[in-house]
Amino acid sequence: MAHPKLPDYVLATGVGGAVVMVLITLTVQSLNSTPALAETTPPVTASAQVQGESHQAAAVPVPAPPAQSPPAPEQAPAYPDTLDGWIQEARAILTENGDQVPSAKALKATALAESSGRPQAVNRWDSNARAGTPSIGLAQMIRPTFAAYALPGHREITDPVDNLVASARYCNARYGGMDNMAGARCYGKCWRGY
Repeated sequence: MAHPKLPDYVLATGVGGAVVMVLITLTVQSLNSTPALAETTPPVTASAQVQGESHQAAAVPVPAPPAQSPPAPEQAPAYPDTLDGWIQEARAILTENGDQVPSAKALKATALAESSGRPQAVNRWDSNARAGTPSIGLAQMIRPTFAAYALPGHREITDPVDNLVASARYCNARYGGMDNMAGARCYGKCWRGY
């Protein structure tokens, strides 16, 4: 029996054989279009088969995310080594400490009137000097007063910033602020000791 649309093997095997052949062909085609199972399923080793153990895919370690380095510490601002720089730094230190902060004008007037802006100035002729405690530094403080008002880490009387900080804190306690003291002395135009 010949049929123009059916292959010879179908005719030779009959309808039952043809169905089997079609199923085999479809299965082979399906396997060829599916990714290889060997790539997705790991092989079972002979020892696992012998011992009856089920083989599971080994966990592939996931690399840890790169460790983040800690943030760089903030660098303290660099202040110029000038009277204006010392004033800026002293004001920043007073702010950090929670102290009342005088104006730059009051700090500058005090430094210029007391020492002509010289951090190493020492007064050897006034009543304090005669009493054995000369006025020292940018704001001309005597050592006992400086020691009472200096902040920890800022205890060098000839350091211009330390001297200004202690002077401002002394004025806060005695005059209600350095601006009150400097204002009463005309910000340098009618200066007298403080």
